[in-house]
Amino acid sequence: MKIRAKAKTSNTPYPVWVQGGYLTEPPVRPSDGLKRPTGCYIDTGGYPGANVFEISIETFCMDTGAVDRCGCSIFENDILLYETGQEISYIIVQDTETAVDIISGEIIRINNLQTEDIKVIGNIIDFPGFIGGMAYCVDAGIGIPYLPVLDTQETPYPYFKLTCLKCGRSFLSCTYMARHRNCGGHLAADFTTKVHKKEK
Repeated sequence: MKIRAKAKTSNTPYPVWVQGGYLTEPPVRPSDGLKRPTGCYIDTGGYPGANVFEISIETFCMDTGAVDRCGCSIFENDILLYETGQEISYIIVQDTETAVDIISGEIIRINNLQTEDIKVIGNIIDFPGFIGGMAYCVDAGIGIPYLPVLDTQETPYPYFKLTCLKCGRSFLSCTYMARHRNCGGHLAADFTTKVHKKEK
């Protein structure tokens, strides 16, 4: 069974995602032949027992067997951007068989998703405020933002311009956020296309 989950690591405050085969028995370490402590593990492949990570079970996501338009596997809890020439929407993968459109509430079977129209943009484990942020946009009548990706940490340049709808403060970010940390207001997302330097 292929799964994805966050690795338990002691050397970083930001655990990384790993995917591979789920192990129900603690595997043996190839370095000393000793069995690892009781826990939940993923084997990412390669040399037997070498690429094994203990995982946080609350981040456990099963592979649905479907892929998006980029060929990326779709897992439980993924956020999908549904995009055609006429509309956009966001879909949350609930389990290996069903997903829900968070704007309309429509329940969709995973095997009915049109691969060419969907793209994995994040997951609700990393972005727990996403659903609330989109619901606020709909309820306030401000329209849902077009978000082709929620985390662009692979680039050193800010991608989003986020503006708080409560206090009016704007800032640049590489990661989408639904709420302003300081005042708790919802954030409107736009894109950073240019950064102008103030002339002295």
